[in-house]
Amino acid sequence: MPSEQGSHLRRDRPAFEEDDMGGINIGRLLVGGIVAGVICFFGDGIVHGMLLKEGWANIYASLGRKMGDPGGTHPLYFMSYDLAKGLGAVWLYAAIRPRFGAGPRTAVVAAVAAWLLVIPIPLLGLIPMEWFGRRFALAWSLYGLIPMVIAVLVGAWIYREGPALAAR
Repeated sequence: MPSEQGSHLRRDRPAFEEDDMGGINIGRLLVGGIVAGVICFFGDGIVHGMLLKEGWANIYASLGRKMGDPGGTHPLYFMSYDLAKGLGAVWLYAAIRPRFGAGPRTAVVAAVAAWLLVIPIPLLGLIPMEWFGRRFALAWSLYGLIPMVIAVLVGAWIYREGPALAAR
């Protein structure tokens, strides 16, 4: 017989049955994710176009290329990337919300988790290619955390689940 403490291990339910924690509000997820993606896009523009501009100029020069207009397709590429980043981060917030609770603390947890997956971990994998140094990767990672946290905080504020809509 299970103890009070281990009551979640009841034997009268299938082993993989989940508790009903509510569904994800897809409409709010899309709106919050798109807004987060737009914030990431403009935030990355500041990070790469202003804060890391000199570092990028040095990287381009070391590759024998000129830094200039990125061309007609690059803005769409970056916009798509940042949109996916925003949607993924707000989806992560919605997914962990039942366990961690709604609010800014959970949004920051989701933002840091998404940031780790899209900026510092991939950059660690690229460092051996010697396209850029560790300091540049560290600066990129730290600067990139700021727009990610802001984006997910705003996206999480927009996101609501079913019954919570009436309460807010």
